[in-house]
Amino acid sequence: MKQIILHYILCISGLLLLLPLDTLEAQGIRIVPQRISVKNDSLHVQLRMDLNEVRVGRSRAFIFTPQLLGEGKQQVSLPAVVISGSIRDRQDRREAALSLCKECTVPYLRIRDSRNVSKNITYHISIPYASWMQRAMLLLKQESRECCGNELLAVDTLQCDLGLAAVAGIPQLPVVKMKPHPEEAVKPKVVKPEPTAVTRPKSTMVSTSKVASATTESVVLYFDYPIGKDDIHPDLKNNRYEIDKIDRLIAPLQRTHFASVKSIRICGYCSPDGNYGDNERLAEARSRFFSIYLRSMYGIPRGLIEVSSVAEDWEGLVDLLMRDNPPYRDAALRVISRYGIFNGREKYLMELQGGSPYKDMLRHFFPKLRRIEVIVRYEEDKTEVE
Repeated sequence: MKQIILHYILCISGLLLLLPLDTLEAQGIRIVPQRISVKNDSLHVQLRMDLNEVRVGRSRAFIFTPQLLGEGKQQVSLPAVVISGSIRDRQDRREAALSLCKECTVPYLRIRDSRNVSKNITYHISIPYASWMQRAMLLLKQESRECCGNELLAVDTLQCDLGLAAVAGIPQLPVVKMKPHPEEAVKPKVVKPEPTAVTRPKSTMVSTSKVASATTESVVLYFDYPIGKDDIHPDLKNNRYEIDKIDRLIAPLQRTHFASVKSIRICGYCSPDGNYGDNERLAEARSRFFSIYLRSMYGIPRGLIEVSSVAEDWEGLVDLLMRDNPPYRDAALRVISRYGIFNGREKYLMELQGGSPYKDMLRHFFPKLRRIEVIVRYEEDKTEVE
């Protein structure tokens, strides 16, 4: 029986990997982007899913998660569609009911599999729009779950480029430069656009007015975690120092009850070493748990926080290679540009020059890539004399 189930999973995995762009289709499994647009500062995504041929055992679930991947490796996972067997469905619902983070565990749709249940789904979701989404890719992550966690089956492309029109009033986020050592303090970067000049009639009267100025501050955090844990332990190693950094950023906003805050964006990054699926789950979990920590410590309204993650920060590694210019820089950059993430890139780096460059990156570069970035956008009121 186990051999039959394993054969079925491998068949599904192989079929999914062969699917064409813009449509995910195999033996009746069909997922098509229908409409993707921006309205009222929100991104609206509508998909048509035909999953009628998906069959699962009583203790198994298949998970279909749409994802957005930006050119700068920004990533947002949308709520998943889950098809479960009867035992798995009952266990997952119990787990979700006991979770401390209910909003993080609720899928878009949960279906208990049976022959009489229709799996034609109109998937429609709206999320806060960010400028990087304009040219983002739309992906579909497919996973299988049993008792011992999720197994990544495939990550396929539904649409290579969303090709959205630029939205007025949505600024491009500044690039946060990484510091040479995780232990060093990272001063929040402040970007303050100059107020637009306004021509006014001459007057002998002197008056004042308040002008709102958009301000963005960011901080980079390097936390240590106990083995097998993803939540924040303030007294572990250097974590207290990192917590002081975020406190200097958030505490002044807390005193005004976050009245001027427009958004708090949290992005967790993992280094490229190790299994992609494990890194992806790790980056997502640590971003999510850090957002829970911030809300519990500072009482931040849930609607202000946006959480995303980057499974493997190859772009950050390229930046470090360009900045520090190690002897193997050009050879490593050629490998990164020549091979894709799922086409043996890490393997070829490990084999480069007998493995010594990879060992050096493990020691000196990869620890700097494992981080959490927090970007706060708020408005300052300035008084102008007229």
